[in-house]
Amino acid sequence: MRRRLLDTFGRNHTYLRVSLTERCNLRCTYCMPPEGVELSPPQSLLSDDEVIRVLSSVDHFGVDKIRFTGGEPLLRQGLGTIVREAKGIGFQSLGVTTNGILLHRKLSELVDAGLDSVNISLDTLGLIVSVFCLD
Repeated sequence: MRRRLLDTFGRNHTYLRVSLTERCNLRCTYCMPPEGVELSPPQSLLSDDEVIRVLSSVDHFGVDKIRFTGGEPLLRQGLGTIVREAKGIGFQSLGVTTNGILLHRKLSELVDAGLDSVNISLDTLGLIVSVFCLD
């Protein structure tokens, strides 16, 4: 029997959001003030292998749905590899929340790697001229 991921209220959690980067390619006013923000040095973020290790461990607690977020997760160089490895772990659903700016460059690779869904932030609705649908 699998262990369960319970919060302090006894609720079982099967869905995990994984932030892959602080960086973004937009300057939305609510998250990027005019004076900017200090970003963490890249070496302080989890490596691709460390992200996969974390995902492997939460799989043992019954997590079956992962959503990759950021900043802008499509800026993460190893995103395709992370998705492919996560799919191999056996998650039922892998998704990404994006502003969509880089989707035309990355979508095929991510679908081939096993991505199941894409959520495009409404902040960029006016910037997206194509609609992407995944089966």
